[in-house]
Amino acid sequence: MPAGDNEKLFRDCMKNKFGPDCLEGKRGKHRYTYTWPGFPEVEISVDDSIILNDGRRVLIEVDSENQAKLLVGQYTLINLLLPCEEEKNNSLFLVVHYYRASKSKKLYNRDRTLKNLNAIQHISADVDWMPFNAYNIEEFKKIVKKAESLEDLVSKVWPNNVN
Repeated sequence: MPAGDNEKLFRDCMKNKFGPDCLEGKRGKHRYTYTWPGFPEVEISVDDSIILNDGRRVLIEVDSENQAKLLVGQYTLINLLLPCEEEKNNSLFLVVHYYRASKSKKLYNRDRTLKNLNAIQHISADVDWMPFNAYNIEEFKKIVKKAESLEDLVSKVWPNNVN
């Protein structure tokens, strides 16, 4: 299924549970840009976001392919381009995988993404990295179903919290 279709399915899943304003949509499509002297401008974005009143925000990437390596590059650039450390500490990079293996139709195993994101943190230990997490869509739907509110959902997917 094309990426745009999966992004719509994701938004529908969220809006059906938490209401039409739960995601930032176009106004929350966070774009980060930076220009190093002598180089063209660099820009990176995420598909959607959740912004809570307590200052926490979730930067959401809906992955429709087998893209763990590309997601690591996206995560790295976002971390390098975020304007301040406080913003990193209050932000979560969340990947929701829609990918299924073409032959077996098996859902994507999130461990591959988590291992790759963890590895980049160890390679560049001097960077203060934002937290991250990843789920396949079926795992994520189960968490959404259990969540009593958008704040509860964010607490459940934030790393080091018990789902």
